[in-house]
Amino acid sequence: MKGFRKTVCMLLFGLVGLGVAGATVSDVTARQRYPWNGKIDIDYTVTGTDTADTALAVSLTDHDTGKVYSLTENGRHQFTWSRSGLVASNVTAMVSLVSYNIPTEGLYCVIDLSEGPNAIQWPVSYLSAVPWNGWTDEYTTTKLVLRRIPAGTFIMGFDQTNETHRVTLTKPFYMGVFEVTQKQWELVMNSWPRNIFPSLYWGLGDTHPSYGVSYDDIRGGALGAKWPASTAVDASSFLGKLRAKTGLDFDLPTEAQWEYACRARTTTKYYWGDSIWGAKDYAWYDRNSYSKTHPVGTKKPNACGLYDMAGNVWEWCRDWSGVWNWGGVWSENTGADPVGAASGSYRVLRGGSWDDYADYCASSYRNDDYPAQRYGCIGFRLVMDLPD
Repeated sequence: MKGFRKTVCMLLFGLVGLGVAGATVSDVTARQRYPWNGKIDIDYTVTGTDTADTALAVSLTDHDTGKVYSLTENGRHQFTWSRSGLVASNVTAMVSLVSYNIPTEGLYCVIDLSEGPNAIQWPVSYLSAVPWNGWTDEYTTTKLVLRRIPAGTFIMGFDQTNETHRVTLTKPFYMGVFEVTQKQWELVMNSWPRNIFPSLYWGLGDTHPSYGVSYDDIRGGALGAKWPASTAVDASSFLGKLRAKTGLDFDLPTEAQWEYACRARTTTKYYWGDSIWGAKDYAWYDRNSYSKTHPVGTKKPNACGLYDMAGNVWEWCRDWSGVWNWGGVWSENTGADPVGAASGSYRVLRGGSWDDYADYCASSYRNDDYPAQRYGCIGFRLVMDLPD
């Protein structure tokens, strides 16, 4: 998969009109706008001009294709003036951005929550690879990181020979590299639901997973309860706040997305193999957890680089649990992009937890609970759906 290519900008500027010969253009940055559709946001500084009767023109050239983009085609352009009283239409400068490579999609999406719940927006950026020094604590506290999962087909459920339960996910999506942590919850929500706080009893710390949060706390109990009829979430919910301050379509994973990402192309019982004995290296469960949560990312990841897909805390999925059939197979989750049952009383939980046998960490194991339920062994991770 292609990652971001380094941006190299060269400035050539020509100025017309009285009094503009000494104008300069500096601090140019250009970034392709999500979802990498050719729209470019350009920021730069113009200094040394006080003309009041000429116009501004900007163009961008992609040196790989030779295509020239103009401001009128390519969205927002922002101006930072060094003099007071000037507006965009008062200055003439022709800026040519040469040798600028339009970024391709990033393997990782990163949301910066460091300004906390009072931020006007939370910046979003993309990485083409894991940072050279690994996923440091900032990525489990003040930043959320998600990995791009490619579209594909797999057999859902434990019977990996049953072709009638083949599922196709037609679009790529981003999946949380880690379970959402206690610090990340606080930076988004600023409080815990109904005075239920993490405790030493079940594991306390910035990098421990969030728990004691319900499906309704995450998506909302009004609009958020209408999935799959609607993708909407309540504005006051975790997802409502995250969507509002990033402009991106975050959600809980569908059950099909969850199992597909968990398996990471494997067909074995667990994502590390068929043997239960490997569980201690990949999961926090009843035999090694000391009856509490542990900091995320401290066990080995699956083949997609996702941590704690087995154990630590159960993870809410978007779907109603639907009809349970023998073998962990259910009629609602087959075909293309399944969304689960149309209605129900329980929402799906996946992945096992610190309080369960290792068998519950199997890639196909299903659990469920009331959407308003809160336990010390239930948390969640995020997905970001890509637009059509």
